[in-house]
Amino acid sequence: MASSTSLAALSLDDFEARSGSATSIIRTITGLYIRHEKSPVARTRIVELAQAAGVSVPAAQTAISRLIDRGVLEAGQPSTLGVPSAAQQMFERGTRRIFTPRQMSDADLWCLVAYSLPESLRSVRHQVRKHFLQLGGGMLGSGLWIFPEYLREEATAVLMALGAREHATLFTAQQPHFPGTPRQAASAWWDLERLAALHQAFLVNTNSLDASDSTPSSAYRGYVAMVDSWRVLPYLDPGLPGSMLPVHWPGNDSRERFLTLSSAFKEPALHFARSLLAS
Repeated sequence: MASSTSLAALSLDDFEARSGSATSIIRTITGLYIRHEKSPVARTRIVELAQAAGVSVPAAQTAISRLIDRGVLEAGQPSTLGVPSAAQQMFERGTRRIFTPRQMSDADLWCLVAYSLPESLRSVRHQVRKHFLQLGGGMLGSGLWIFPEYLREEATAVLMALGAREHATLFTAQQPHFPGTPRQAASAWWDLERLAALHQAFLVNTNSLDASDSTPSSAYRGYVAMVDSWRVLPYLDPGLPGSMLPVHWPGNDSRERFLTLSSAFKEPALHFARSLLAS
């Protein structure tokens, strides 16, 4: 079984938080900037970063307390905050997913995960299903899941963290032979309607952002808002090949917008955040 820290890091993932809320915004700021600081950060500095992202002081103070309770932030002395080890692991895993969105081609490999858990691990079954869904897995049947092969290591990490690895076998497959069309299979194995709605929401939320407005303060506010709206999508959406998706799939537009705005905003936003942290 993986270490308790690994399981703690896994449990810190939050896919239900409302993007744009004070708690979600400060969580995003923590992942983007606070976790990279070598020393604990004054609580007042985090409040200033939140204010610059459009969060009021009272809302920021409440959100910080919630994130401390959830283990995303850790209170220090005097009036400083750090990022505990489990949260660091969670953010590191998120960085790989969030900022390098991947898209399968028809030639890419698949990973099948088959498992049968004994009665002694009955309570783990729900956790496996929950985390496999949050990784972008498709459910073929009871105890059988499908992922793009590039998610194999993450699926394995989930099984290890939950103590279920010895009860699972992973297969690498080249070409599924679908019972119907590829699009019919994808609709049966993944909740494409929900994924499409999330992509549409991201496009709506970022519609007013202007990539040409790269002044540090504007870039910072736009970048934080964009990443906050985007960060769940690369987990839930596995990046299926175009042949398995509806013709007018909004994920193509949302991924392109994310990459375009990231290219414009990332560096000036980082400069602005560092100036506040150093003040």
